[in-house]
Amino acid sequence: MAFSWRYRTAWSEASVAFVAAIVIVLVAPTGASCGDQAGTRGFSSLRIGTDARALAMGEAFVSVATGPDGALWNAAGAATVNRPSLSTSFLDYALDGIHAGSIVFVQPLGRRGSVGAAARYFRAGGIARTTEENPTGEGLGDFSATDIALKLILAFRITDRIFVGGSGAVLSGSIDDSGAVGISSDFGVLWRNVVGRLRIGGAIRHVGAQTTAYAETTDPLPTEFAAGASYPFFTGRLLLAGDYNWSVDRDGSFNSGMEWQVVDDFFLRSGYRSRFSDLRSASEEPGLAGMTFGGGLRKIRSYAIDYAYASLGDLGGTHRFTFTWDFR
Repeated sequence: MAFSWRYRTAWSEASVAFVAAIVIVLVAPTGASCGDQAGTRGFSSLRIGTDARALAMGEAFVSVATGPDGALWNAAGAATVNRPSLSTSFLDYALDGIHAGSIVFVQPLGRRGSVGAAARYFRAGGIARTTEENPTGEGLGDFSATDIALKLILAFRITDRIFVGGSGAVLSGSIDDSGAVGISSDFGVLWRNVVGRLRIGGAIRHVGAQTTAYAETTDPLPTEFAAGASYPFFTGRLLLAGDYNWSVDRDGSFNSGMEWQVVDDFFLRSGYRSRFSDLRSASEEPGLAGMTFGGGLRKIRSYAIDYAYASLGDLGGTHRFTFTWDFR
């Protein structure tokens, strides 16, 4: 009887995960190679992650996503939260005048799910204004561009090992004195302990539309699909993860990352994002282009602090900071 019950439970979990994966695949973008469409999407800042832990692991995070900040990578991660949690992140970009940030709050709803809300922004200032008659922009001053996303998140714990989630967002953008509005949604599934401690996850992000245009026509959103796996080694002290990402406007890429628990509550992280390999071939001094590094202090009186650095070769690097609070 015990064997039969375990078999039925495993079969049920596999069925739920399979159905969730099919839903993600059905709404995922299709096609083989879309690199020639790069730069044709509206609200492209949506794909710039602000969470320091994820960035430090090379954005190989779709199967790792936990807590409030993880919900932005895989909405199912919100269901792993056991107490009210708040996360805020800040990104200092490689170029002057460009920065981004986010704030995420997740509230558990008993043992079966969580609800959350998030706000994120991206701003590029000091952009030189030019015209056909004055291509150098001398005397024309500059302008700024801003994107804002307000998001609601809902996630469910189907079993102790399988989580699903989704989110919906309202988007607002401005470039100089022009504006645009859009709507976006994310869907995700997370399956823990598939075989041993193996975790797998899948997500489709930024499904939606630009409802009003900056000019005469609207632009499609940068819809992307991510699938990945992760496994903790050495009694959980070393976590290795890998993701495959595909977007409607650029070719597929691989992300890989690791997290090493040096001592209790202190972690070191590193990763690599293959989509930045073109920076290595185009830069005279590519250095560590595509590599990411970081660290974090976790569970310090219910607080966590994370930092990440990402190299962009000749363009410099980005710095991300994340602060998380668990309310008891």
